Amino acid sequence: MRGRSGEILRPGLLLGGTLRHWSPYRDGMRSPASAMVGRDVELAVLRELIGGVAEGRGGMVWVDGEPGIGKSTLISAAIDEAARLGCAVYAGSAPELLPPFPLQVLLDALLVGRDSVDPLRAPLVGLLRGEGRTELVTPRDVAALLAEQVLALVDRLCAVAPVVLVLDDVQWADEASLSVWSRLARTAAQAPLLLVAACRPLPRRPEVAATRRDLVEQGATVLPLGALSASQVIEVVGELVGAVPSGALGELTGQAGGNPLYAREAVEALVRESRITVVGGVAELTGAGEWPGSLPEAIGRRLGFLPERTRSVLGLAAVLGSAFTVDDLAVVSGQPATELMAVVDEAVAGEVLAASGERLVFRHGLIRQALYEAMPTSLRAALHRQAARTLAGAGAPVERVAEQLLAGPVTADEWMIDWVAREAAALTYRAPRVAVDLLTRVRGAVDDDPRRERLDADLTVALSQLGDNEQVEQLARPVLAFSRDLVVAARVAWTLGYALMRMGRYEQAVEVAEHTLARPGLPAVWTARLYALRALALIGVGRFDEARAAAVQAEAEGHQAGDRLAVGYALHALALVEHNQRRDVAAQVALIDRALAVLGDEPPVADLRLLLMINRAGGLDNLGRPVEADDAFGQAMVFAERAGTPPRLGHLRAKIADYSFYRGRWDEALAELQAATDLPIDMTYRLAGRGVRALIAVHRDDLPAAEREFFGVEELTSPGNGLRLYADLLLVAWALVAEREGRSSEALARLLAVFDPEGNREFPQLTPDTPMWLAEVVRLALVCGDRTTATAAAQAAAAAQGQASSATTAAAEYCAGLLAAEPAGILAAADTFHCIGYPLFGAQASENAAVLYADRGDHLAARAAYARAVEGYTSLDAVWDIMRVDARLRPYGIRRGRRGPRRRPTNGREALTAAERKIADLVTAGQSNPDIAAQLFLSRRTVETHVSHILAKLGAHSRVDIARELANSQ
Repeated sequence: MRGRSGEILRPGLLLGGTLRHWSPYRDGMRSPASAMVGRDVELAVLRELIGGVAEGRGGMVWVDGEPGIGKSTLISAAIDEAARLGCAVYAGSAPELLPPFPLQVLLDALLVGRDSVDPLRAPLVGLLRGEGRTELVTPRDVAALLAEQVLALVDRLCAVAPVVLVLDDVQWADEASLSVWSRLARTAAQAPLLLVAACRPLPRRPEVAATRRDLVEQGATVLPLGALSASQVIEVVGELVGAVPSGALGELTGQAGGNPLYAREAVEALVRESRITVVGGVAELTGAGEWPGSLPEAIGRRLGFLPERTRSVLGLAAVLGSAFTVDDLAVVSGQPATELMAVVDEAVAGEVLAASGERLVFRHGLIRQALYEAMPTSLRAALHRQAARTLAGAGAPVERVAEQLLAGPVTADEWMIDWVAREAAALTYRAPRVAVDLLTRVRGAVDDDPRRERLDADLTVALSQLGDNEQVEQLARPVLAFSRDLVVAARVAWTLGYALMRMGRYEQAVEVAEHTLARPGLPAVWTARLYALRALALIGVGRFDEARAAAVQAEAEGHQAGDRLAVGYALHALALVEHNQRRDVAAQVALIDRALAVLGDEPPVADLRLLLMINRAGGLDNLGRPVEADDAFGQAMVFAERAGTPPRLGHLRAKIADYSFYRGRWDEALAELQAATDLPIDMTYRLAGRGVRALIAVHRDDLPAAEREFFGVEELTSPGNGLRLYADLLLVAWALVAEREGRSSEALARLLAVFDPEGNREFPQLTPDTPMWLAEVVRLALVCGDRTTATAAAQAAAAAQGQASSATTAAAEYCAGLLAAEPAGILAAADTFHCIGYPLFGAQASENAAVLYADRGDHLAARAAYARAVEGYTSLDAVWDIMRVDARLRPYGIRRGRRGPRRRPTNGREALTAAERKIADLVTAGQSNPDIAAQLFLSRRTVETHVSHILAKLGAHSRVDIARELANSQ
C-alpha cells in the first residue's frame, strides 16, 4: 500500500508489514522487494545452485557479511525456489548467548528431538534418550556417535528428496557441528545436497576459519555481502515507505552505512515516531527527534514501543535462547500458555518474534541480544537459575537445564549441587565438557561435604571421557589416598588405572589395582573388575604368568558377582596372553568368542565388544580363514558405526587397511586409510597405516608417494624405540626402496633392523605376519652372499609354524625353498598363498620359482611360474614388481608376448576397481551410502571414499551422472 498524499505514515501502513523482510527458513514466508535491493547477482548464484541440487548435483555456498547486511534474508528468498522445485529445506541457527551442547544446532535443524517418531531419525533419538545407558565404565563418545548418525541421516534424506541444509550464524557454531559440516562438504558432490552457511566476520574463531578454508578448497562458492550503495539504500527506503524519499530523508538514511537492516529499523523508528509524511508521492521528514545513532539503538526504539508486560515476558524468552517453545516460556514465566498468546501476538506484530515450526524465534539475533543485555547482570543470573529449576521441575532434558546453569553465576547453591550430583552420569554421557564445567563449579562449594568424594569420582570419569589422563591422575590420587567409601575408591581406581595405561605407565596401573584390591570389604563387582585391570596392566609389562593368574581370578570373581564387564575383560586379558606369550591364535579366538557370548551388545560394553570383534577378525585372518575374517571385519564395522568411539573406529580402519593390504585389496586399504584421516588414531596404528600406504606406493612405482611416508623412519630403527614393532610395514617399504635403487646390502640391513634388532640372528618377537617377510630377508641375504643370515631367517620361519597359521606354514616352506634353491617347494608355498588369499606373496614366490627354474634351464616351468607371477602383480597394479620380474627373466631369453607393465586405465569404466564397480551399480540403483555400506559390510565413510573415486574416474559431477556414464559405456 502506497502512502497517500499528505498522510503521516504509521507502522501498520508499511508495505506488506516489514515483518516480512526476514523469515524462518522452513515457513515459506516471502521477502519483500526491499530486502533484495542490490542482491540480484548473489540471488541468481544461489538460485542456480538450488536448481543444480534439484537436478541431483550437490554444492556448497558460504555467505559472508556483517550483522544486518542481509545474509538470512538472501537465503530465505533463495530457498523459496528450493521448496518450489521439490527440495526439502532444513535450517538451523547457532545460538550466541547459551553454550550449545555438541551438534544441537544440527539436530534442531534436522528436526531431531527426543520425541521424534520418524524411523529415519530413530538411531539419533535413541542416543539422545540414552537408551541402555548405565554408568560409564568404558569410553563412549556420544557426540561422535551422534555425528556419524547425523551424516547417515543426511545421506538418507537425500535419497528421499534433494536437500538444502542451512546453517546460520556459523561464527557461534560448536566444534562438533563445524566438523560435521566439513565432512558433509566432502561428500556434497555425491548426493543432491546443497550446504548453505552464513557467517559474520566477528568473532574470529580459528575453527570457523578452518572450516571456511576447508569448504573453499573443496569448491564452495563464496558470496561476500558488502554494504549497499547510497542509491540502493534510498531504493530500500522508498520500498518501505511506498514513496520517493525526499532529499532530507535520503541524506539521513545515508547514515545507515549501507546496512539494509539498519536502514529499515531506522525508518520504522521514524514511522513509529510519526516523523515521515507522504506529500505528492514524496516521503518527507518532519517533526522533532534524532536519527537512531546505531543499529542496536534503532532496535531498542522498536522494543520501547512494546507494552511493559510484553517486554518483561520477552526478557524471559531471551534467557531461554534464540528459539523456544511456548510451553517452555510458560514454565519459566509461571503463566499459562493461553495467557501468553496475547503477548506472543504482540511480539509477532511488533516484528520481534516469528514462528518457526512448533517454536518461536527472535526475528534477529540483535533483538534478542538487546533484550538480554538490557537486564542487569544480577537479574540475568537470577533468571537463569530460576529457569534451570523450573525446567528441571517440569522434566526438561538435562541439556536444557545445564544450558541455563552454565549461563548463570559461578557460585553453586544447594539445589544446583544436588542436581549436578544426581545428573552427573547423564551429563557425562551427553557432553563430558559440560559435565566437567558444572562438576568443577559445584565441587568447589562442598569442601567439607560428604558429597565431595562422589563428585570427584564423577569428575574423573568425565575427564577420562575427554582423554585428559593427566587431570584424571591429579584428581584421582588424593581420592584413593583418603576416601573411606569403597565404591568411590574402586571407581576412581578403575578410571585411574586405564588413564595410566593410556599413558603407557603400566607398572603404576598395576600398583593402583593391587593397592585398591588390598582394601577389605571391597564390593564383589569392583573386585572382579580390578583383577581384570591388573591382568591387562601386567600384560603391558610382559609379566604374562601373573597376568594369566589375575585374569583367571577376575573371571571367577566376575561370574560370582554376575558382572559381564569384568568377565569380558578377564577373557580379553587371557586372549592377549595366548597371543603374546604362547602365540596360540586358535586359543586366542576361542577365548574372544567366549567373551563376546558373555558380553552381549549393550552400550556399557560397546567399547570392549568392538575391541574383541577387531581382535577376532585379525585372529581369523591369521588362521587362514579369509571368508570368516571378511565377515568378522564387516560385522565389526557395522557395529563400530553404530556404537564405536572415534579412537576405536580409527583402530578398526587401520586394521582393515592392514588386512586389505595382505588380501590384495589395495584400493580398499587406501580407501579405509583416507576415511580415517580425521580420526584420532593411536600412533601405533598410524604407523601401520603409513606402512600400508608406503608399500602400495613402492609396488605401484610411485616413489614420491612412498617418500612422503618415510619422514622420521630412521629413528624407528634404533633399538630403544618402542614403536619399531609397529612400523614393520613402513620399514619393509623403506628397505624395498633401497633394493629398487640397487643397494641390496642396505636393503638387507634395513630389514634386519626390524626383524633382528639385537643383531644376534635370533629374530625374536615374531608376530603372525612376520614370517612372510622373512622370505625377503632370506632372498636378500642370498643375493648379498650372507648365507648365515639366510639360514637363521629360514630357521626362524620354520619355528613360527607353531602359531597354527596357514600363512606361517607357507612362509616357512617358501624360506626353505629359497635356501635350498628348490623351486618346487617355493611353488607349493605360492599355491598356499593363493588359496588363503595372499596374492602379493603368492606372486613373489612364483617369481622366485621362475628365476630358479630358468637358472636350471627348465624354461617351460619358468615361463609358467613367470606368467603366474605377472598375473598376480597385474591384479594388484604392482608396476614395479612386473618391471622387476621382466628384468630378472630377460637374461634367460624369457619374455612376455606384450612388453611393458600393464597399468589400469586412469579414467572411464575400465578404471574402476572391482569394489568401485559394485558400488557404482548400487549407486545407479538409487541406494544411499549408508544402505550400500550395510549391504556390503563396509563403513559409510569407506563407501563415500569409493564414490568420490568413482566420480573422478568417470568425470561425473553427481550420482545421476554416474548412472548416465555407466549406461553410456555399456
